[in-house]
Amino acid sequence: MITISCTKKLFELSSFVEEQDTETDDEFFKWHANVFRMAKKNNLIIMNNKTRYCFVLFGIKKEHFKNFKQLFVKSLIDNLQAEGIPDSKINEYVDKANKMKFTKTYDRSVLGSMTDMVKMTEFLIEDYLPMQEMNILDLNKKNNHSPIVKLKNFPDRLMKEALGI
Repeated sequence: MITISCTKKLFELSSFVEEQDTETDDEFFKWHANVFRMAKKNNLIIMNNKTRYCFVLFGIKKEHFKNFKQLFVKSLIDNLQAEGIPDSKINEYVDKANKMKFTKTYDRSVLGSMTDMVKMTEFLIEDYLPMQEMNILDLNKKNNHSPIVKLKNFPDRLMKEALGI
């Protein structure tokens, strides 16, 4: 099961139903998510609790939340493939995403890392505009190859390690 801890702002924007986090699953299957404004659009950042691997979804709208599980899985697969991770390892992880639940955020460290990543995105986005031609996978790759001081490592390396690569 994948658990996504959402900020209050994200719960207000989406139609997610908040559940209690009773899972004692590995932090590797838990993510945090937040919505932010940039380039006059609502955008979403989703970050893995254990590795701080993240991806940004630009121009998110209400209808995207109706099929959020599929959007999450597709975006995760696309980003991991862009990192050169073998499909067998991706499928192994995604198989755990058969169920998804949404909880309140609980880890201030992850929230801080998300805030830092949004700030980095603000700096990097100029190289990827205009929005219609943006290669979001390249931007996400660049973000994930930025060191996370708290973990003393890079999110892309930690994700590969956690996937057994």
